[in-house]
Amino acid sequence: MATGHRGLVRKRTFVLFILLVAVYLAVAGRLLYVQVINNEHYLMWGASISQRQIPLPAVRGTIYDRDKRVLAVSIESASIFARRKELKDIKFASKKLAETLGEDAKTIETKLQSERDEIWIAKRVDPRIGRRINQGYKTTVRKKVGKGYRDVEKQLKLPGIGVVYEAKRVYPAGAAASQVLGFVNSDNVGAEGLERVENKELCGRDGSLEADVDARRRVVPEALRTLKQPVNGKDVVLTIDLTIQQIADEALRKMAETYTPESACAVVLDSRTSEVLAVANYPAFDPNAASRNNPALWRNRAVADLYEPGSTLKMVTVAAAVNEGISPRSIVTHCARIESITGGRIRCSVHPPYMSGHGPVDMYKIIQHSCNIGSAHLAFRLGSKKLYEYEKAFGLIDRTRAGFGCEAAGYMIPPEKWRPMKLANIGFGQGIAVTPLQMAAAYATIANGGVYNEPQIVKEIRDSKGEMVKRASDVKPRQVISREAANEVTKMLMLCAEEGTGKPAQIKDRTVAGKTGSAQIAKPKGGYEPGEFIASFIGFAPATKPRLVIAVVVTRPRGSHWGATVAAPVFKEIGEQSLWYLRVPPDAPEKPKSVPKPGGTAKELV
Repeated sequence: MATGHRGLVRKRTFVLFILLVAVYLAVAGRLLYVQVINNEHYLMWGASISQRQIPLPAVRGTIYDRDKRVLAVSIESASIFARRKELKDIKFASKKLAETLGEDAKTIETKLQSERDEIWIAKRVDPRIGRRINQGYKTTVRKKVGKGYRDVEKQLKLPGIGVVYEAKRVYPAGAAASQVLGFVNSDNVGAEGLERVENKELCGRDGSLEADVDARRRVVPEALRTLKQPVNGKDVVLTIDLTIQQIADEALRKMAETYTPESACAVVLDSRTSEVLAVANYPAFDPNAASRNNPALWRNRAVADLYEPGSTLKMVTVAAAVNEGISPRSIVTHCARIESITGGRIRCSVHPPYMSGHGPVDMYKIIQHSCNIGSAHLAFRLGSKKLYEYEKAFGLIDRTRAGFGCEAAGYMIPPEKWRPMKLANIGFGQGIAVTPLQMAAAYATIANGGVYNEPQIVKEIRDSKGEMVKRASDVKPRQVISREAANEVTKMLMLCAEEGTGKPAQIKDRTVAGKTGSAQIAKPKGGYEPGEFIASFIGFAPATKPRLVIAVVVTRPRGSHWGATVAAPVFKEIGEQSLWYLRVPPDAPEKPKSVPKPGGTAKELV
């Protein structure tokens, strides 16, 4: 019996021994797996529990105008959030937050009752508000002092309420050049305009900190370590002149009060370089509150929208003819108001004293009185291929590379498909679609002695230390027509502004060269919308020594559709104020003075 018992004990002991060995081997195997085989994984896992990486955001670069006036800048802001599980008294917290934020307590209470773990209460508010919330609220508590109690004032934080500080993009000039600048999204990344186009240069590279954290994932301040320093974004200097931009914005706004157009835009170029001094769009929007605006307002119509330019394109037809050696004073044709050609009829808009047509017309009269029939006959003499080559040379076919990022290419069907009516239409500005920027650059070519310069919006890019890292595009200028031809066309455009359809564009003490346009709006599937027009005026001043090229394009104005009535006064206002601001000396010849005649009448001195 005893022998059997001992055998059973030995057997149980042996089994227990085997079990213990198996357990120790399993523990040893696990230790080997954790500490040797999968060492890196568990080190990273441990670090993720005990350590925390904190991003160091780079400061987004500033956008300046040509005189280093700030157009877009990043400033510090605070965002307020709540951790639902840590909230103690929602009603009390709502009341205190409402007092600090200046908002409705019920609205905040509704937010705090959300089932989400983290609740955003307010984003990108004044950082001083964030600091007040971080400081907590003053309250009175009873404290034992000696044998008695007394009330003491204490600063207590709101449980579960946190503040994070981040950058907020601000546009100090408000709606000025809003479609040019664009805006950033909630992640501070460029979403529209130059903010999007130059985002890579502006955004910089974020850095990071590493810190040890306690059991509640709170940072231990003494354990902060810098892993990577942030590299701030570069600054972008534009060719825009903020003063001229505001002048153009205001001129469009005043015009819109009278003619209530669907939209309008104005482009101002330096005639010597084609640098963009202003791009105004109506209606505009405030990029400081972009999300509260209709997204249709974000589009930069001056570079993204195509339109048929109408009579302002006659300048190109005439310039091509002069450059090809056709005498500007030779009679091109006889205008009888309506002329039938193969495929249709050409009509001229006539005014007294030319109600029966413009009669015999040369190039000066074609520009002065905007004769469609004369322009069509010049196009016939040039031919489809030659006219197409000039349209392309003036920059009206290829996409501009000005730096806006949303620039449309001009459009017309290939010249080999032009029938006589199509050739006539293109000669006087219909049947071709261009952007206002392209037309401004074409007129700048005439103002610049026949030399085409690619328009530019970015002047230079500088790093955060102010060092130059990139200049504007160095696209080489090209000679489109001879200087002599450009001077001849300038005289025609001056006559148009002095005695023709462009009279309302005249500027006191300045010479002006320019052309009106009133074009029908094309339907997407062919034909034209009845009664719908685009009114325009494009020109430059001073005409004798050009400094500014101004293009004004107004879509669907009400009350009048004539470029002379709607667009030319806008040109005048922009030109008058901008030339005064730039201190360009007057160039118009003085008019003869008058002296009293006997009997009180006046006689001009010759």
